[in-house]
Amino acid sequence: MKGPGIKDYLNVLESKKQEAREAGRKEIEISSKALHQEVSPHHATMPTCCQAMYKMTLVGDEIIKTPKGTTGYGSHLIIRFHLEDLDRPQQFPNKKRGRPSKTAEEKLAARKAKMKRNTEDLNNILKEWLKDSGYTVSEERNELIAEKDEKKWIINVQGVKRGRKQTLPNKISELITRIEDDSTYYSIAFNDTNLTRRQWNEISKVVKDQLKLSVLLADKQGNICEI
Repeated sequence: MKGPGIKDYLNVLESKKQEAREAGRKEIEISSKALHQEVSPHHATMPTCCQAMYKMTLVGDEIIKTPKGTTGYGSHLIIRFHLEDLDRPQQFPNKKRGRPSKTAEEKLAARKAKMKRNTEDLNNILKEWLKDSGYTVSEERNELIAEKDEKKWIINVQGVKRGRKQTLPNKISELITRIEDDSTYYSIAFNDTNLTRRQWNEISKVVKDQLKLSVLLADKQGNICEI
């Protein structure tokens, strides 16, 4: 089941600001952690939560605390919204669509950079998500090892070999060689695509259950879904 979208967060933020104004308050502080828990307690939609908060930030509002890492998304975001003169312009206006056309060389360089960036971004997003969920995280090559309350979770992250992205069946074969005991949980992490979901659905549920295996999918906004 799909989690809340940015409109759901925007509606809640607007209601909170309106209620605070009616109560005579001149400002209100909202944290991404509390907002996410209220709107999306059962889905990992923290990036969408933070996007909504930034979108509602007007010139003069204050970012009290920024999330760790470089994405700008996380449970530590706190913004103080001033409730007077709500006709102020956005502090972070929407980006204009369209860009100058690139040369063939620039397009090739961009494709190579994007392939590397997608894998790195997925790895970083997962680490932040795990830390926000209370895990301690270490890293070995294409794997993240997360531990919390005697639970060990090994996550094999989508990588690139020989110039091509590895498919989900290949990553499962790679992960199977790492299975050491039945007390450890295992997952494969991919950017969310129809192909990845189809390949995952083709694998027997019995096999997934016996291996304690799941797949973590990250959408274009960086929201994580575990199946």
